[in-house]
Amino acid sequence: MSKYALSLSATRLHTGLTTVLRASLVTMITSATALAAPLTVAPVRSADVYVLDGTVEAVSAGTISAQTQGTVIRVNGDVGDRVAQGQLLIEIDATQQKANVAQAEAALAQAKALNDDAQTLFKRNTRLHKQGTLSQGEFDRSAAQAKSAAAGVEVAKAALVQASTQLSYTKVTAPYAGIITARHIEVGELVAPGAPLMSGFSTESFRVVADVPQRIASTLVANHQNTAAIPSSVNVDGEQYTIKKTQLFPYADSSRHSVRLRAVLPGNAEVHPGQWVKVSVTMGDRERLAVPVPAVLKRGEFSGVYRLNNEQATLRQVRLGNRFTHNDTEWIEVLAGVRVGDVIDDNALDALARLSKGE
Repeated sequence: MSKYALSLSATRLHTGLTTVLRASLVTMITSATALAAPLTVAPVRSADVYVLDGTVEAVSAGTISAQTQGTVIRVNGDVGDRVAQGQLLIEIDATQQKANVAQAEAALAQAKALNDDAQTLFKRNTRLHKQGTLSQGEFDRSAAQAKSAAAGVEVAKAALVQASTQLSYTKVTAPYAGIITARHIEVGELVAPGAPLMSGFSTESFRVVADVPQRIASTLVANHQNTAAIPSSVNVDGEQYTIKKTQLFPYADSSRHSVRLRAVLPGNAEVHPGQWVKVSVTMGDRERLAVPVPAVLKRGEFSGVYRLNNEQATLRQVRLGNRFTHNDTEWIEVLAGVRVGDVIDDNALDALARLSKGE
């Protein structure tokens, strides 16, 4: 082999070794990169929040029933229609009711006339009795007749009020502003008192109902003296509403083994009955091992944090719990994978980027 060939081989060997050494150096730097923002894992004391599944319902909802008998002659409104308070919904034929009112008015007029005569006679007999020209028996009879006639007027007045009330029942109006959810009758049907006519709910006030496990309910009662104001919030399609008024029932459902919780929504909540929501109730304060949300790297089902040990960054898998807010920072509970005193990077994505670049 010539001197030129030996020199060329030596040069190539030196170049190859240099490349390998450089690659090894990059690998060492990558595995031993100091974290730019170290964070020491420590317990965090914050509100212990329990999340429940809840359902929205209207505070005022029900079914309007007939209060008089007759044939339906008009129906104003159908399912899904919005109605105003006092709006006419159903009209019932009032022929019989009007006749009853006329009859009651005539009976009242007759009773008043009889009463006038009886009172006039009683006054005259009273005068004669004082003069001694009328027997005691005649005087007592006239007094009884006057009293009976006066009572007859009151009876006639009550009958007129009853007949007028029945007449008013022929026009069924909306008890509150809301939405019709069901119509139970058609024009031409004969209805009797108690027959359902329409169902609906008020749009003025809504609340959320949720079933609380007995264990959680016991904790709420123990930690909150006033269960009418349990700190809680409702999440509706990503919109968070603070609850100011709650009601925890004082008894449990024997079939579900849970306690019903009601939470009144604020007036600006955009919800509708039957909507599914998330209810967060504060049970108290407790310490838990947690890290800031950005410190966690998620890749599919994998969750991990970059742990620093002797200036070496190691991706450590963790098992996570619930997210919560503490001091305006989003935290996530760590159930396994790190211990108190471990040092991690507070931003996993930044750490991954630095390690990928070999910084």
